[in-house]
Amino acid sequence: MGFNMREFLARVTAALLCVLVIGSVLGSDKPVAVFAEKDSLSLPEGYREWVFVGSSLGLRYDDNDEKQRPEELEYKNIYINPRAYREYVKTGKFPQGTVLILEIATAETKKEPGLRGSYQKEFVGLLAAAKDRERFGEEWAYFRFTDKDGKLVDKARPFPKATCYDCHRQKAAVDNVFTQFYPVLRTTNKK
Repeated sequence: MGFNMREFLARVTAALLCVLVIGSVLGSDKPVAVFAEKDSLSLPEGYREWVFVGSSLGLRYDDNDEKQRPEELEYKNIYINPRAYREYVKTGKFPQGTVLILEIATAETKKEPGLRGSYQKEFVGLLAAAKDRERFGEEWAYFRFTDKDGKLVDKARPFPKATCYDCHRQKAAVDNVFTQFYPVLRTTNKK
């Protein structure tokens, strides 16, 4: 019974791999809504690695349809943090700490021989919704991470309640979230 260096290294490597895997799984559940101040949300890191809920083209609610600007179609891509998605699938409810990201891109249309359709051209906006009853009282708050020139900012303060919250409260299918427009959420949970 002697010391076997190869077996020892194999066991150490296996143990390290277990620690890394467990750490990455546990670390993925850390809070994604990080606040720089009382109500300033920091731009969530790695949101493009979250669950992609879906995309819409040109979809928006306008109170004054007759004063609507000429149609400038934009794609709106929606992401949800993985822990909140798992909880929604399991319970049918968005848990406290849920963050949804809305990424806006301009639409470009191609009509040429052999090529037809629309695609996302440039990213022009980034918004977020965060569910935090203790911080906001209303449960949800809405944030813009792009300035007036379209550049990303690293933190954002919530919009006034009438800007987003009221519309989401009135027209969203589930808990201020427009699940009716995204089959990934609409069909995932029937609870």
